[in-house]
Amino acid sequence: MEEGVGINILEAESISRQDVVQLRKKIYTSQEEKENLEKEVERLSQAVKRTRDPVKIKDEYQEMGIILWLLGRVKEAAEALEEVKSRKSASYYLGRCYQELGEYEKALDYLEKTKREGVEEFDLEMDIVETKRKAGMHKEALKRVEQLSKTHGEEAELHYQWGCCLEDMGEYQEAVAHHEKALVLNPEHASALFRLAFNYDLEGEDDKAVEYYERCRALNPTFTNVLVNLGTLYEDRGDYGKAVSCFETVLRADPNHSRAALYLKDAKDSLDMYYDEEKIRARDKESEILSIPISDFELSVRSKNCLERMNIRTLRDLTLVTEQDLLSYKNFGETSLNEIKGMLSQKGLRLGQAVEDTAELKALSMESGDEILSRPISTLELSARSTKALEKMGAGTIGELISRTEEEFLSQKNFRKWYLDEIKEKLGQYGLSLKEKAEK
Repeated sequence: MEEGVGINILEAESISRQDVVQLRKKIYTSQEEKENLEKEVERLSQAVKRTRDPVKIKDEYQEMGIILWLLGRVKEAAEALEEVKSRKSASYYLGRCYQELGEYEKALDYLEKTKREGVEEFDLEMDIVETKRKAGMHKEALKRVEQLSKTHGEEAELHYQWGCCLEDMGEYQEAVAHHEKALVLNPEHASALFRLAFNYDLEGEDDKAVEYYERCRALNPTFTNVLVNLGTLYEDRGDYGKAVSCFETVLRADPNHSRAALYLKDAKDSLDMYYDEEKIRARDKESEILSIPISDFELSVRSKNCLERMNIRTLRDLTLVTEQDLLSYKNFGETSLNEIKGMLSQKGLRLGQAVEDTAELKALSMESGDEILSRPISTLELSARSTKALEKMGAGTIGELISRTEEEFLSQKNFRKWYLDEIKEKLGQYGLSLKEKAEK
């Protein structure tokens, strides 16, 4: 096997939590490391079939089982390790496998077999405490933690397990105190950070929850639940970009994570809606600018008189005429033209702008009625919210859209008035309108 993993996983002594953490860190932070281990599993699988030496076969089964467990392929790992369950190191990992599979009785049996007579192995004791706690043996787990506190009172993991035992028994304030103590002893204790974040999340203290989730996320490996819960909180706070990032990170590691996929879709929809609202605000601001009367600007008398005679009263009117239109008017010269162009430039506008923007619409309006009506509603370039509302109503084409009345739209649950205003405006650009309400 390649030496990237960092320790000899065949050694019975190498079963400490620190070793496990380091192993999993390497795998979760290095795609290359993960790929190497996947290849190693395949090599060992083939080697087992070819090897005739009984001792070597056991070595290969043990190594393959531990690697499978590290890769998260727990059921396969248990099957491989069952072949060498008499070995203490294999028995330990088999216990961890069954713990993760929820078979706590088997897990306890194998973890207890791993203990060496006359030796107190703290890491192993913590695994046994955790398994008993998950099996519902809360009082037994708590009793063992209290006993170990006499000799290991400054261990962060002990206080974390202590806090979990108290949580299971409904003693939440005391539980939080022990989780906080765990972080004092080890500020990077990921499990304690997660439990505190989760508890604050349940209590509605979002700021504290986000703080602890973010601290937990900064560690490697990051729990999937951290990213899912943090993404949900970000979405609640309107930080849709951050929410999308969390859910996408989960799906990169696990493309089949159904909750992350669902939440990602919602977050992206919300992000689109956010930008649509920004566009609407920008459009409203632009409309306000276009409505500014020409009289508000200090133009020369000649320019003002010419514009008045041409019935040009607002900046919008100027965007509807071209330079040629102005220059073709009597007494309108280059000096007046440059003056007006400068005025428009100050507001981010230009002569003929509206003419250019509607060129495509004019071309479309030349199509036959059937061609326009068969076009999808996406042609209207509506906001995401309006589009989604129409899809729910089954309006997929412009023809289906104009077959409905205003009353039909407004009678739909959560259909906003501004959706309707936007739809009517877009249809008007094509010379279309919604169906009139039938008279009784």
